[in-house]
Amino acid sequence: MKLQNSITIQPPPYSDNTGKVINPPPITLEDLKIILTDNTFNKVVNAQIIGLPIFISLWGNAEYDSIGDWTQAQAEDKITQLLGDDPAKYLRSLFPKTLEEHPNYPGTVLSKMIKSLGIGMTDSCSCKRHALEMNENGNDWCEQNIDTIVGWLREEAKRRNLPFIDAIGKIMVSRAIKKSRKLLANEPVPENDEELDNV
Repeated sequence: MKLQNSITIQPPPYSDNTGKVINPPPITLEDLKIILTDNTFNKVVNAQIIGLPIFISLWGNAEYDSIGDWTQAQAEDKITQLLGDDPAKYLRSLFPKTLEEHPNYPGTVLSKMIKSLGIGMTDSCSCKRHALEMNENGNDWCEQNIDTIVGWLREEAKRRNLPFIDAIGKIMVSRAIKKSRKLLANEPVPENDEELDNV
């Protein structure tokens, strides 16, 4: 599928197994080489663009039933419609979210504070999902929903058989929000954050 102009997509940064932040190189595409898959069991048609680790959902559920026997031309028309006026922006939005792309947001800041206490994320925990939710909703939302966030921390501590005190959890979340606001406002934050040491 030919593009009117070449597009460049910057994948989000991520951390490797050692904790080092990796900034992937940009991906430039002159055209879109697409593999279409029709999953009749789940009732969904997906498009995978060669060279990108993402899928585009073209039709699912009720749309899947109404489209019936779709054609290659219909699929390409749907992809063109989804790409819109800014294909690079649309494709970039499909990449999995990472904490590293927003290092100063509240979820990332709280995650770093918890990690500094020797408690890391695991593949089976909901920590990353909750931290990304905090990042997406922002500091004001986090402040208004601090009890919810403390509840997430309590549940994870219980799952790991770790001691947890709600008041300490609330202090940590409040300090993460405060630190995030300072970072986002480009205010200087002490390199050795004494607030965390006093928790």
